[in-house]
Amino acid sequence: MKYETGMPRGAAVRNATLTRVRTGWLLAVLGILTLAASPASHAQYFSLAKGPYPLEFYDIDFSSLADPANRTGVLDSLHYIPLGWGSESYLSLGGEVREQYWNQVNEADALRKPIDNSYDLQRVAFDAYLHFDSHFSAFGEVLRADSFDKVSPSTTDETRGRLQQGFLQGEDTIGPLDLTARVGRQEIMLGSDRFVWINDSSNVRTTQDGARVHAGFGDGYTLDLIVSRPVTSTYTAFDDWNSHAGSFGAAYASEPLLGSQLHVDEYYYYRRQSNIQFAKLTGTDDRETVGGRVWGAFGSFKYDSDFAYQWGTYDTTTLAKTVSAVGTSTRFLYSFEDVPLEPGAWFQTSYFSGTDNPRSHTIGTFNAPFPRPTLLNYAGLDTLENLIEAYPAVLITPVSQFSLRFGPEALWRANVNDAVYVSRTTPLTTTLNDHARYIGTNLIATAQWAITPNVILFAEYLHEIAGKAITLAGGHDAEVGVVQLDVNF
Repeated sequence: MKYETGMPRGAAVRNATLTRVRTGWLLAVLGILTLAASPASHAQYFSLAKGPYPLEFYDIDFSSLADPANRTGVLDSLHYIPLGWGSESYLSLGGEVREQYWNQVNEADALRKPIDNSYDLQRVAFDAYLHFDSHFSAFGEVLRADSFDKVSPSTTDETRGRLQQGFLQGEDTIGPLDLTARVGRQEIMLGSDRFVWINDSSNVRTTQDGARVHAGFGDGYTLDLIVSRPVTSTYTAFDDWNSHAGSFGAAYASEPLLGSQLHVDEYYYYRRQSNIQFAKLTGTDDRETVGGRVWGAFGSFKYDSDFAYQWGTYDTTTLAKTVSAVGTSTRFLYSFEDVPLEPGAWFQTSYFSGTDNPRSHTIGTFNAPFPRPTLLNYAGLDTLENLIEAYPAVLITPVSQFSLRFGPEALWRANVNDAVYVSRTTPLTTTLNDHARYIGTNLIATAQWAITPNVILFAEYLHEIAGKAITLAGGHDAEVGVVQLDVNF
């Protein structure tokens, strides 16, 4: 942990800062817990028995608070502030305070440092959503993120301050067509979030500078068009205006075919990234992805599947290769909602291709534009490259708004000639020395408690039983535990 000057913090300064920050956080939590719950929250983790909460503050509709009789809670005075410019002009204020505690033993299977890591992460965000009228609005979010006691924190762990989001938005209805255009800094999620995600498990979420157009054609038909430049976060405050990581473009369409029973999505992504490592190569990845999603529900049975193919080029300083990769992931859930504990049977399976021959002219390692490693587990111990996954689990709800999930997640390499990958396309290069397929089995227990609609307590414990792909490379079993309290207001 460092100052902006790069000098290490002294223990006394760190402890004083930690005490001050934690005291302020605790007071904020206690204060907010006494307030009336907001209509919704924008915290989301795993979709347990009760499903996700909205991630974005601007997805909450506060327009009903225009009637003073509906402003019954203390927070309502922040969520709806009339501006007097017209009946549809108002300002909504809100934010988030999130505290995480992480404990990692044998991080990355003890195949790279740090081996053990125990630390706190804290995130504080403030939102302002200004409605000029029903057609034009502006949204802004500022964020500060801090890490305490983490070995070698990255820019996804801490920043002294940044404009997380800041965009102008226009909306209009033309016949049956609902149009929304957004320009500026924004967080982008698409479809199931498997391949385009904002990395919410990290302290600093992924944001992008660009434009997005959303068209709704009625009856659930939608089309999204996006052109953007992902922002690279920095430690120093408000210093990332010209800090970008490649480029991104997307077209995403969704159609309901059988009401809520069957939806079919189609998508195209373009992503350019530099300094991407596959096996022992580092280069610039220009990759296009075309795919589809099938999802829906038949009564208590829910399903969600993504299928994608990728092509493009991968250039290093000495050679150029073509890209040909595939990725798919499917999740099923059957809920027994009318019996005690409301049990559910969950199964998830995934396949993300790897490179067959490191000396060939083709990169076969799947690389999602903005992968969601929490698809596999919240710890993000494994990533969506060169991987086969099978994950059966049981969900129960002992009491209202409190859900548990537990089960074993078995993992194999899709191709034994490619590396095992961790932490966002980081290959464990020592695993290239063996050709074992079995990576290991994660024993996972996850809990989520919605204390109120805007206060969420989450915890997960994962113990990885290392397989031969790890042990033959000199690695060991690993453990990860996380406890997270998220307060939205």
